[in-house]
Amino acid sequence: MKFLSLILLATSVTGRFTDDLYQLLAKNNANKNLISSPLSVDIALSMVYMGAGGKTAQEMKDVLKHPTDKKEVARKYKEFLTNLEGREKVVILDLANRIYVNNRFTIVPEFNQVVKDSFKAGAEAISVNDPDKAASIINKWVNDQTRSRINTIVTNKDTSSNMIMVLLNAIYFKGRWQYEFDPKRTREGDFRTADKKTVPVQMMFLDKSLRAGYVQELDAKVIELPYRNSSLSMVIFLPEKIDGLQEMERKIAGFSPRLSVQSVLCRLPKFKIEFSSELKGILETVGIREAFSDKANFGGLVKTGKPRISKVIHKVFIEVNEGGAEAAGATAIIKMVPTSAIYSAPTAFIFNADHPFAYVIRDKDTIYFQGHFVRPEK
Repeated sequence: MKFLSLILLATSVTGRFTDDLYQLLAKNNANKNLISSPLSVDIALSMVYMGAGGKTAQEMKDVLKHPTDKKEVARKYKEFLTNLEGREKVVILDLANRIYVNNRFTIVPEFNQVVKDSFKAGAEAISVNDPDKAASIINKWVNDQTRSRINTIVTNKDTSSNMIMVLLNAIYFKGRWQYEFDPKRTREGDFRTADKKTVPVQMMFLDKSLRAGYVQELDAKVIELPYRNSSLSMVIFLPEKIDGLQEMERKIAGFSPRLSVQSVLCRLPKFKIEFSSELKGILETVGIREAFSDKANFGGLVKTGKPRISKVIHKVFIEVNEGGAEAAGATAIIKMVPTSAIYSAPTAFIFNADHPFAYVIRDKDTIYFQGHFVRPEK
């Protein structure tokens, strides 16, 4: 059996699929720090969908919430990716797609054309006679696209003679806060976990006018930290209850809070998260099943062979510090600021992220990264 290896790095152009995917990721990693890019998964699967037929295509269409007309799907992604090119002048936000084809197989010209035009994905023939070299070529592309933040996505086992095609989507983001945290005000503080433990963490401090507020439907405080000269921002959701993260995350799908500008005293942990997951099980759960079976119909991708998806690998990285945040899809102990100092301005909105919270990096239309922070890591 020949395999189509689908490798992903890492809401969305489509909407609900990315919400569904994140809900499952959040549930499966409830006790683990999480960073994901459902958008990255969406784009890579949508490229594959363009070459799918029969029941395989129907399942993918239903799960991805795509229209029946593939031309409409192609137009949507072309418009999205074209509008993104060069939009950000200071912040770096890059999405890249690439296809590597085993040189023993021939890619269907129509498929090659549509992914080139709509997904801006270059196709390159690759020899798998030397699996180590083939893996090295693919990993170098990933490393380059994510500025060395993700340097390995495949192994020589993935680039064996059974491989027909690898489809890649890489997403990279780096931005500075519009209002930077002063490193001199960063202190060690206590972070309270859902299981009632207290863990030390480096806590940043900011006193600025920001969009913020309490959202009753979520029973959570929400704050928006904008990036400098950019349409993007990080929105942070802090449940009122220390153990309220899971309940809150079930409610924030597609949620776009209306926040007012007010004086805010913000305490936020510095953090770095690296996350990796094989998504086959999750995708089968949401309804993409035939694509992984011997019945898979991907005749629109390659002229010969009967490929099926063997793996869906999702790798994502994020680092948040005083200067801003860096993410790719694809950290001196001083006493903390006294509580009295935090509450010295009675009219200010207090946002003290000292227990599990969720976050997204987004513009007004699209979520690029989404995750949660549940405990500091050494």
